[in-house]
Amino acid sequence: MPVGHQSLSGTRRSVVPKDRHPLASLPRGYRHCTGRQVHQPQASLSSGPPAPASGFAASPQRSVRVRVIADAPNVSINVEQHLLTLARFLGPDGTENVELLQQAVAATDAVRATVAHAVNSKLPGVKSLQTNVVNSGALAPLTALARRGYAEAFEALQILSYRNTVVCQQLVEKGVVDLIANTLNDSSVDLQCSMCFLLTALAAFADSSHAPMMRAGLVPKLVMLCRTEVSQMSVETGSRAATLQTRAAAVLRNLAHNQRNHAVLIQAGAVDPLVDIMRSSTDPASRINAAVAVACLVGHEEGNPRLQLDEDLVGEMLGVLDSACQGGMKYGIFWTVWKLCQGLASLSVNDKNKEMITSKGGVDILAEVVMGKHHNQETAHRFALSALWNLAFNERSKAVIINTPGLVDSIRTLLSSSESPKTREVAKGALWTLGLEQDVRSLQEGGGRLVAGTDEENQTQHVMLSYEWGCQQSVMLIKSELQKAGYQTWMDIDKMSGSTLEAMAKAVEDSAAVLVCVSKRYKESQACRTEAEYAFQQRKKIVPVLMEADYKPTGWLGALMGTRLYFNMSDPRHIASKMGGLIKELGDAGRVNVTVKEAAQRSASMSVATASDRAEGWNVYEVEEWLKRIKCSDYVGTFREHNMDGVALSGLYRMGSDMRFLHETLRTEFGIAVMGHRLRLIEELNKLFG
Repeated sequence: MPVGHQSLSGTRRSVVPKDRHPLASLPRGYRHCTGRQVHQPQASLSSGPPAPASGFAASPQRSVRVRVIADAPNVSINVEQHLLTLARFLGPDGTENVELLQQAVAATDAVRATVAHAVNSKLPGVKSLQTNVVNSGALAPLTALARRGYAEAFEALQILSYRNTVVCQQLVEKGVVDLIANTLNDSSVDLQCSMCFLLTALAAFADSSHAPMMRAGLVPKLVMLCRTEVSQMSVETGSRAATLQTRAAAVLRNLAHNQRNHAVLIQAGAVDPLVDIMRSSTDPASRINAAVAVACLVGHEEGNPRLQLDEDLVGEMLGVLDSACQGGMKYGIFWTVWKLCQGLASLSVNDKNKEMITSKGGVDILAEVVMGKHHNQETAHRFALSALWNLAFNERSKAVIINTPGLVDSIRTLLSSSESPKTREVAKGALWTLGLEQDVRSLQEGGGRLVAGTDEENQTQHVMLSYEWGCQQSVMLIKSELQKAGYQTWMDIDKMSGSTLEAMAKAVEDSAAVLVCVSKRYKESQACRTEAEYAFQQRKKIVPVLMEADYKPTGWLGALMGTRLYFNMSDPRHIASKMGGLIKELGDAGRVNVTVKEAAQRSASMSVATASDRAEGWNVYEVEEWLKRIKCSDYVGTFREHNMDGVALSGLYRMGSDMRFLHETLRTEFGIAVMGHRLRLIEELNKLFG
C-alpha cells in the first residue's frame, strides 16, 4: 500500500484518489509529507507546556478551497485537506490537539511543498494561493508549530512570505521575529537554518520588519553564525543546499540593502565574515550574495582592502543580473534585479571598479535593465541609471555607454516618462555627465533658475557652497558667517527652483567662487562630483574646506584639490574663529556691492598675503598633507620628526636668502638627497611665502 495514503501515526485515513492527491503533480526532488520523516524538535520553543488533548474542542470545518494551476492543463493541486488538518490541530481559542501533532506537521510540509512548487515553477496565481492559505487561518497553527521547534513550520512560513509584504507584516505582528531572536542561539543547526530562511524572506520583502529585527538584537547573533567556525554543517532546505553560515549571511545581505541599517551592521562586525564568504566559499551564489552585501556596506569606499573583487566574481555578478533580467533561475535562486543593480551602483563609485565592470560587459547588461521590465521596476531603473552615471565619469566607460545601441535614447525616455523624481534626477545626472551636446543644452535651457532677489543681488556673483547633506548643519554655520562678512551665498536648501541638477548648473555658472566642502561622503556622491567637476570645467575659483577631521581625499577629489590651500572647518565649535583665513582667501569674490572687476583686482593684490598668512597657521598634519600634494610624500616622516608646522615651514623658506645653505640643510637635516626634490620643495615654498 502506498505510504502516502496512510497517516504517519499508522491510523488508516480515507484514501484520496491518485489524480486528486494534493502532491500528485509535484516534481521529484520536493519533500513530500507522505514520504518524509517528520522533523522531531530537540526542545519546545513554547513558553509553557503543551495543551492537553482532553478538553480539545474541534474547530469548525472551514470551507477553504485553495487551487493553483499545475504544469499539466486542467489539473489542480488541492491543499484544502491539509489546511483542515491544521485547523483541527489548533482550535479557535488557541488550544492545541496534541494527538494531531504529527498530522499537523505533515500537513505543514505539504502546504510548504505546494506553494514552493508554484513559486519555483512560476505558475499563475501564486499571490492568490498564498493569500488563500493565510485567509484559511493557517498562520496561527503554523506559528504554534514554529514555537514548538519544528523546522517545517518556519519553512512553510518562509514560502508564504515570498514576495508577499502583507504576510511578512502579519508574521512580525504575531511575534515571529522575537521568537527567533529568543531561541536562535539555543536551537539545532537544522532549526537555525530554517529560522534564518524565514528571516531572509521577512528582510527581503518587508522593510517594516527591519526595525523589529534591529530592536530584537538579531544582527550580532547573525554575525556570529556567519563566522567560519560554525559553518561546516550543511543542511537541505527547500531545493537548495546551504550552510548555516550562508543562510545567516543572506539575512544580513537583505538588511544591507536598507541604508538605515548600515551603521548597526558595520558596528556589529558584519563586513569581515561577509568578506570571508565572498573570498572563500565554493558556492557561487553565496559569494555573490556576500559581495552584494559588502558592496552595499563599504563598496563605495576608495581603496577599501576588504573589497578586492576579482574579475571572475564581477563576471558572476553580471551573469546573475543577466539571468534575472530574463526571469530565469541562476544557481538555484531567482535573483532580484534591483538589488543586484544596487550592489553594482555602489561598486561603481570606486574608480578601479569602473574599469572592471565595463571590461566584463557591465554596460550591456545595465542597458538590458534600463530597457526592460522588472519586479519593482522604478527602483531597478534608478539603481541601473545610478551605476551608469558612476561609469560615465570614466572616459572609456563613457564611450561604451554612448556607443551602446539604444541606451542613451532609453535614458532620455526614462527622464521624460518616469513618475519618480529620484529616477528623473539620476537620469539627468547620467546624461549630463555623458556630456552630449543635445542633452547638456536641453538641461541648461529647461533648467531651474535662482529665486528672484533684489536687483543688487542679481548683479552680484555669489559664493556657492558645494556640500554633501551629511554635514549640512556645519555648512550652514559657514554660510551664516560669510553673510555676516558681506558675502552673497548660495546653498541648495534656500535658493533652488526646479530640479537639483539644473539649479546646480546655474548656481555654478553664476558663482564668483565655489567652496568645496570636503568629506568622505562628498567624494562618494555622484551629485557632488558632478558639481565639483562642472565648477572646475567652468574655471571657477575653487576653495576646499575640510569638513571631516583627519580625512585625506584621494582619487578624483584628491586630484581636484591638488596643491590648493584648504581650510579645516571639521569642528563646528571653531568655525567662527577660523573664518578669517577663509575670508582672506575669498577676497571680494561674491561680496555684495563689489563689481566683478573690483573683486578680481583686490583678490590679485591680496593673494600672496592670504597664502602666507594661511600657511603659517598650519599644524604638523597640514604640513604633511601639503608635502603629499606637492609630490614630496617620501619626506613626511622626516618633517614630522623635526616638528615642522606652518611657522617652522615659514622659517625654512626664509633660509632661502642663502640658497647654498638651504640646499645643504635640506640634504643633511631632512635627508633630501635628490636635487630635483630639493628644487621642487624650494619652488613650492616660494609659492606659499614668496
